[in-house]
Amino acid sequence: MQNKPISVPCWLGSKCVFQQGIPFKIEGFAAPSATVTLEITKDPTDGRKVSKLDTDYGVILSREVTTSSKGRFSFEVPAYKASSDAYSFTFKCMTDTLTMTDIRCGDVWVFLGSEFLSVPMKEANATKTPLKRKVMNFLRFFTPSRSGLEGDEKIYSGTPKDSFEEAHWIKVTDTAELADVSSSAFSFAYTLSDQISYPVGIVDLSCADSTIVNWICPEALGSVEALKDMLTATGLYLDDEGYANLLEIDKRREKAAKLKEQFKKVTAQGDIDIGLSDEIKRLEGKDPDDIKPLDIDFPTSGESTLNKAPGHKENITTDTAEQIEFKLPEFEERDEDKLKAEDERNYIKPKYRLGTLYRQKLYPVRGLPVRGFCFSPDKGELLFDRYDLFLMGLMVTLSQTFEPRQVFDDAVMPSVLFVAMHPNDVDFNNPYGVLEFNENFTAFTKLLTMPSGIVSLHDMLLPDKTISFVLGTRLATIALGTHFSPKMSKSSPEPNDIEIAGGKRIIKFSNLGSGLRIPDTSSEITGFTIAGPDRIFYPAHAKSLYGMCVMVWRDDIENPESITYGFTPFPHDATLKNGEGLPILPFRFDRDPAYFSPDLSFTHCDSLEFVGKRTPESDFEMLEIYRTIKGKGIISVDNIHKLTGNGSLRIRYETEKSLYGFEPCLEYASLFAPLEIYGRKRIALQVFNPDQKKKKLIIEDFGEAEIRQQLTWQTIVLNYNDEGPIRFSKLKIFIEDNDRNGEIYIDSINFI
Repeated sequence: MQNKPISVPCWLGSKCVFQQGIPFKIEGFAAPSATVTLEITKDPTDGRKVSKLDTDYGVILSREVTTSSKGRFSFEVPAYKASSDAYSFTFKCMTDTLTMTDIRCGDVWVFLGSEFLSVPMKEANATKTPLKRKVMNFLRFFTPSRSGLEGDEKIYSGTPKDSFEEAHWIKVTDTAELADVSSSAFSFAYTLSDQISYPVGIVDLSCADSTIVNWICPEALGSVEALKDMLTATGLYLDDEGYANLLEIDKRREKAAKLKEQFKKVTAQGDIDIGLSDEIKRLEGKDPDDIKPLDIDFPTSGESTLNKAPGHKENITTDTAEQIEFKLPEFEERDEDKLKAEDERNYIKPKYRLGTLYRQKLYPVRGLPVRGFCFSPDKGELLFDRYDLFLMGLMVTLSQTFEPRQVFDDAVMPSVLFVAMHPNDVDFNNPYGVLEFNENFTAFTKLLTMPSGIVSLHDMLLPDKTISFVLGTRLATIALGTHFSPKMSKSSPEPNDIEIAGGKRIIKFSNLGSGLRIPDTSSEITGFTIAGPDRIFYPAHAKSLYGMCVMVWRDDIENPESITYGFTPFPHDATLKNGEGLPILPFRFDRDPAYFSPDLSFTHCDSLEFVGKRTPESDFEMLEIYRTIKGKGIISVDNIHKLTGNGSLRIRYETEKSLYGFEPCLEYASLFAPLEIYGRKRIALQVFNPDQKKKKLIIEDFGEAEIRQQLTWQTIVLNYNDEGPIRFSKLKIFIEDNDRNGEIYIDSINFI
């Protein structure tokens, strides 16, 4: 009889972590019709002596089975408690022995998705926090190739991969390999293990530039037929023949890429190989002229209430399958070897292929018992309508791939933790799309029967290599609240109740943990807007009440009908957090059509900088809010001499021809100028004239008024000169002063 080597699932190996509290099955292969034994031993790692009579140590499990005619075997392993003790698994079959050592029992988490979860340690910076050696020893990571392609693999196969050839479990002492581990996964594992004091293992599968459709098992579509219908309608679903044709295109493109490299080398030597050039174009299915792909343009649901929001642009509702980026224009077919025009038109980029990462990264770890999952979307998923169907497909896939599949005890029910889409993914043609996406994302978590939560990073806009570490910490926080501490947050805070107090509204929140984190309880909270019966939102006043709820109001709205928080494409002023450091999720109280407030942060007059984008393509950065446009001036913030908010503008100026002028900087892409103010026809400024000289306030498009010579704050109101809503790309404000030098305070600019 031939002695076939013993093989077991790739997730079981030396240095691994297996899930505590759950019995699990080990399936493998060995010689056919032979006896296989499994022996599990357990040894203390703290150096203490153990009695031979102590049944908790030494050989704690010994099993024997006979393989099938094809060599298949299966062992049932009972549930064990989490501990720092070391386990060894030894399999024997005939003369073959497979031994795995340094194994731990703890919690196993799977990281998948894109964006911040896929940032490796070598590309991120950890926060400056001392790391504990004991905790570091608890951490284990299983990180296959990010793309899922190993060795000589260049294209994604149409058949599932049975096992990883190159991946194995590592510890923090494996420093070279640790550099490729997800920084979010490391931060998550460290934070979690530091609190629960036992091992945490991360199966790190996240992949940059992937979408949720890559992770969905094609067989899962049988349970979510509406998703299959949607994928078919958009051209993203292929039968076996269609997928085989797609792989043939991949092979030809791969061959063309190799020939291009060869062509570069030939031309670099001064030779010209026309035949090689023609062969490349033939393989690419191109005529001599370059063919450029069309832009991808999935339609957004016409039912969205955001279609009525200012700045929203209608998406083209023509057939999606004729707009997608993975299609090329038709060309004449000249010979049999050339790609068929139909194949080329239906070419789908790997990012949008159904099940590619399921076959390459999830299938190899099938049967793995887990504590939970962490998933982050990619901005490409903004293009998918009915995202809840895709999430259902993902949940079905995970439930069919990992253990436990049947749960009779809620304590061992796996959880799924989501990451909200970041504002950096905003589509400037549909700026409210990310907000609606996150709303639907959050709503979906509430429908799941398994524990779930969602965290946001909208408060971290500036480029920072520590963001992925912060994300891992936040995910660990809600993991602790979900599985270990009922008093901790299970998700980012959200509003869950409201009280009416005259013209004010008092908002209460879920998942508030130890309360709101307010640096100064007397300071106003920014980011809230409020609307009356006209459904037009304006910036609102907000204050914390006892650190447990927020009171919101606006003096000129007597009967508030709705409230939003951070509901703007770039919520730079929505920085409210709970005591655990989790930011409150941006929200709106209802989805009725409305005019949402543009970014009017300049009207607060209590800051000189804000976080924004100069252009749609640029990174977030600190941008100046005001600038001098006539004369000379020093604009500063006075935190003591103020009427509302956290400060007022103090301007010391030198006039030019009796005028000093300044304006808010409104040309930045993230402000979406021209700004439109609906339902208002006047502008009101609070002005203080400290030198009590005769002055005049002039605002372009609004008129002018005298500034009284008095040592008190005064309100100056000017009417808008044009018809329709107030609309401006510039707001030029001038102080007329016959003296060369002067000083003025301005606070609280309002449109009334």
